[in-house]
Amino acid sequence: MNTKKLNYQKFIAKLVSFAPRQLEGELKARDFLVSVLKENSIPFLLQKFQVAIPLTQEVSLLADGKKVKCEGCSFLSGEIKSNDVVLSSLLSSSICQEISNINFNPRCEGISLKNYYFTPAICVNYKDIAKIVEAKKIAGNVQVEKVAHQSANILVGNVKNPRAIFFAHYDSIKKGAIDNASGVAVMMKVILEKPETLKNNLFIFSGAEELSYDKPVYWGSGFRAFEQKYQKLIDGAKKIVVIDCVGNDHAVVITDPSIAILAFPVKNLHKIAKKTEIVTANLDSLMSVYHSDLDDGRGISEAYLNEAFTLLVKKET
Repeated sequence: MNTKKLNYQKFIAKLVSFAPRQLEGELKARDFLVSVLKENSIPFLLQKFQVAIPLTQEVSLLADGKKVKCEGCSFLSGEIKSNDVVLSSLLSSSICQEISNINFNPRCEGISLKNYYFTPAICVNYKDIAKIVEAKKIAGNVQVEKVAHQSANILVGNVKNPRAIFFAHYDSIKKGAIDNASGVAVMMKVILEKPETLKNNLFIFSGAEELSYDKPVYWGSGFRAFEQKYQKLIDGAKKIVVIDCVGNDHAVVITDPSIAILAFPVKNLHKIAKKTEIVTANLDSLMSVYHSDLDDGRGISEAYLNEAFTLLVKKET
């Protein structure tokens, strides 16, 4: 990558190759991004911060003695001995965060780890729900290790008085092509191909966005780490832009605070909500691959990525 031109397909494929971009995978993704910046002589700063990440060590599920393919999606270890709570992961985890459950994403053909829970929880394919619900005996078990991890935000551009601050997280659950290698690729393209924008703007590649033991909002830890250290930069900026999950449809800008809090859950969002924008695409379509191995690059269009690129360039002040 010794050119100032960025090839979306190769860049996204490289990030996907590190999946899941948690713990060691996140470190590999960070090293890759840093190498691209160094090869193109782009200055940057690393803001390192400590976080804890759940690592599923073992998971199993038996329905009437028969194995059901499953994955763990919880911060705590434990057993699930009944099918009393089988729920759609399209429900917000905020309303069932401490209810032990077996969950599924009805829109995804694979196993979709959409939510994590602060109680034993197991995720399955929706096609197996009938056998689970009809089973007379359920035996589920998930073993989770809480792993200390040093994550980092990569800061590129104006770190003194940026007019606009742009965020894109580089970690992922599962392969994470749309979520969020797409946003990282678009933002890196702006940095490499429009280096003049670095004078007045700050670009943040954020780690530890997907998972942490922060409670009740376990996602967005990297954003909050930046907020804690650089609140003055956030307050002084005219615009905050978060790019997340683009390339699968026409790029759109969302300013609705109820959506913004999901994409950018910082503690003081209420103070900056009016200047915060989310650049994204088709979130309904995203659910068909969300947090699953199916988010491998399928459905991503270069034309749609370029739309997001154009939007970002226009957002610079």
